[in-house]
Amino acid sequence: MTFRWRDNSIRILALFMAVLLWVYVTNEQNPVTNRTYQIPLNVQGEPEGYVTSGLPDKVYIKVKSPANIGAALRAGDFTARVSLMGITSGERELPVQVAAPPGVEVLQVTPEVVQVQADRLTRKNVSLALSLKGEVGQGMQRGEPVLSPPVVTLHGPSKLLAEINRVGVTVNISGARDTVVQDVAVQTGVQGVTVSPDRVSVTVPVTALPAGELPVRVKLTGEPAEGYVVGDIQVQPASVHVTGPQQVISNLAAVDTLQMNISGAYEDVEKEVVLALPGGTTSVQPDRVQVTVVIDPVETEPPPPAPEEEETENTNE
Repeated sequence: MTFRWRDNSIRILALFMAVLLWVYVTNEQNPVTNRTYQIPLNVQGEPEGYVTSGLPDKVYIKVKSPANIGAALRAGDFTARVSLMGITSGERELPVQVAAPPGVEVLQVTPEVVQVQADRLTRKNVSLALSLKGEVGQGMQRGEPVLSPPVVTLHGPSKLLAEINRVGVTVNISGARDTVVQDVAVQTGVQGVTVSPDRVSVTVPVTALPAGELPVRVKLTGEPAEGYVVGDIQVQPASVHVTGPQQVISNLAAVDTLQMNISGAYEDVEKEVVLALPGGTTSVQPDRVQVTVVIDPVETEPPPPAPEEEETENTNE
């Protein structure tokens, strides 16, 4: 059989033109389009006893499809996932896998690879550190605080737990006049780390300071006018109420006034004088006294009596 090139070439050309026409008509009626979607990233196979970070919540995908398919596409038609199966502590790059409906081609995934950090979950016991805010009421003293329990258990990634050596709690004792008992929350301040128990009881004993009655000692400065001296010193009240640690009060003999100036005085000096708070004490009541300094003239000795004149008798003359 002889191949007739002239007749067949016409048929081939006709077929080629028919295909081109079909492609043209198809593209005109149903063109290929590109679309971009944001879809959630699903995590699969996360190992028990580990915590991961670095994974984005969503990824972007660029897809190509015929117009009739693309018009009906929604973000929910695609799935993106990353598998953590077999992951251990440390960093690892993992591919993002995207599934698309039939007739849709995925052109690009952003990001294509995710950097995952994995750390083993562990536990650690740490002591509580108590901070007291404010001061107890006047005339009161606080004892040694008691925490129950004094130790808590942290739970979280081993890398974070390695940086925590204690957990602090705060109790306000401002103006307290009785023992303070509070149930306070324990917080680590570190995201991803929990604490058990999350509340502890704190007891701060508050008792009255020891008190004692001490005499007032007047401190004078200067000298009276010439010809005058200091006589009696009168104080009202003569003793005051002092509070403070027992050891401090036991070593005090008196409470001094601030210096009272009597320079050049030639008559009694009366003045309200503030008391100096003895070191280590917390209060003196009252905190000032009325002082009267008696100024007396200097007593001079009377001159000796004049000698009696002897009478001269001239009886013999």
